[in-house]
Amino acid sequence: MRLARPLLTAAAALLACLLVAGCVSSAGAGWTFAPAPVATPAPVASAGASGAPAASQPAASAAPSATTAPGSAAADVTISALNIAFEQSSVDAPAGKGFSLLFDNKDPSVQHDVFIKDGGGTDVFEGAIITGPTQVTYSVPSLAAGSYTFVCSIHSNMTGSLVVK
Repeated sequence: MRLARPLLTAAAALLACLLVAGCVSSAGAGWTFAPAPVATPAPVASAGASGAPAASQPAASAAPSATTAPGSAAADVTISALNIAFEQSSVDAPAGKGFSLLFDNKDPSVQHDVFIKDGGGTDVFEGAIITGPTQVTYSVPSLAAGSYTFVCSIHSNMTGSLVVK
């Protein structure tokens, strides 16, 4: 019995230390730690006065400019991604003039992009890969009237129709 009392006292002291450490921990409530936040790529720079992309930032091909979209003016076309799928199955765009395309990646920590392909499968626009949740507004060059397909190059199941009229 003499040995049991010091062990109980030591166990009680250890338990008290653990409780105090858990209460003053900067990790927050509970005994687990939150994972480190996932880094997202820097937004693509806006085009300069000449319409050409800034030299230090890679630009999406066939897209003279791209800007982050929160708080920006309404776009001509909006395409959004959620749950590894496009939310729109079909969108319309104006023929014979460039248009703005708001791409809204709503999937947290998931990468998506948006490509536009002509009827023969040739890329006529390539958006940058962005990690969600984030939005980017692209300036898409003029497209001839007709039917196009928009796709995510990362997820083959993500497709939709773009009707230019």
